[in-house]
Amino acid sequence: MPFELQIMEIIGESIAYGLKLKTQDILMEFETIRQSSYARISIESLRELAFIKSKVDKHHRNADLAHQAWLDLLAYDEDMIGLYLTEYRKSDSSDLSEIELLLESCAKQIAEVCRSVYDLKDSVQNVEITTGFMLDAVRNQLLAFEIRINIITMGFGIGVFITAIYGMNLYSGIEEHPRALLFKSYKLHRPNQNTLPFGAMEPAFNIRGDFLLLTNYSTEFVRAGDIVVFRIEGRDIPIVHRVIKVHEKNDGYVKFLTKGDNNQVDDRGLYSPGQLWLERKDIIDICHILASYSF
Repeated sequence: MPFELQIMEIIGESIAYGLKLKTQDILMEFETIRQSSYARISIESLRELAFIKSKVDKHHRNADLAHQAWLDLLAYDEDMIGLYLTEYRKSDSSDLSEIELLLESCAKQIAEVCRSVYDLKDSVQNVEITTGFMLDAVRNQLLAFEIRINIITMGFGIGVFITAIYGMNLYSGIEEHPRALLFKSYKLHRPNQNTLPFGAMEPAFNIRGDFLLLTNYSTEFVRAGDIVVFRIEGRDIPIVHRVIKVHEKNDGYVKFLTKGDNNQVDDRGLYSPGQLWLERKDIIDICHILASYSF
């Protein structure tokens, strides 16, 4: 093989080897960036991803240019003839098989490097798309959190507004009757009962309009000191008194004894004949909040 063709072969192999080494270096750097991006998205990882993307694009252009240059040499016989030195220059293109084989071999090596660069570029694009999906998911979570915060803030605002309305000392028809507030509040909770505290609970209650907040949950515990609304068989109007004793057995059975704060004795005299204790089924509601009404 002429010396000039040996030089061309060395040049082609050097170009292919240099591109291959550059591709491997970029690939190792890309693997590190991909792992960090999947582990945790940050400004630094996004900056590194953008930097490696530009580096891959530049390397892709260089590999394409090198491959196209060898293909251009193969396309024109005059260029292949010009590769020979003067004393070996061929006058015609009748026998260029030797130089064609050399150029095709070098072009094939560079083409393999180009395919590796194409695969690397596709991997970078996939990571870029996946990172975009992850950022969209984080953005959606932030939007959902912001919506919840807005709803909570709106709820507090409405509560403050309603509280301010009731604190303006406005006089309406609901205050015209001293017991209307207690009656209406209890009717909303249990519309089939009428409950009014009598003088037996003074001074805890002002019978002329104190407001009681009542609840009745099956899982709610009754303790000594709680104010309860209970019903006695044969009486139409429930009674509002305080629990003074609670007895609980091992099998879960619970019984109660009540008494009015203003009474000297307990309520056993009010119970049904022969009944010494109240059961959970006798209790209608439990009082939690007392809002005093003053004249």
